[in-house]
Amino acid sequence: MQVLAADAPSGSGELLIMNDLPVYKRGRNKIQEAIKEAEQKKRKNKIKNRISAAKSRARSQENTRFLEEKVEQLRNENALLKKLLSLETAAAERLPEEREVMQGKKAKQCLEPEEQHT
Repeated sequence: MQVLAADAPSGSGELLIMNDLPVYKRGRNKIQEAIKEAEQKKRKNKIKNRISAAKSRARSQENTRFLEEKVEQLRNENALLKKLLSLETAAAERLPEEREVMQGKKAKQCLEPEEQHT
């Protein structure tokens, strides 16, 4: 047995099947009560879904903000490390020159005492 669309919730155009309603809710008034309860349940679920979706979007935005901050921090750290690397590379390139200068100074120091004795 079916309930006509006129008995369905405000112009929904749906046919409601009696078998879907609990047995104790048979009869015109009981059916209308069941329909109202079903509508209220749907509205309640929609509200819950909207709240859940809003919370989910907020979590997503917070996560995105956290990741953007982390990216910025890592970029700054990377720039600092690149700068340190270039300084270390420059220092390493100067080492052979400094070694030659130091060896020249040592040689001079070694020769100077001999010159002083003579």
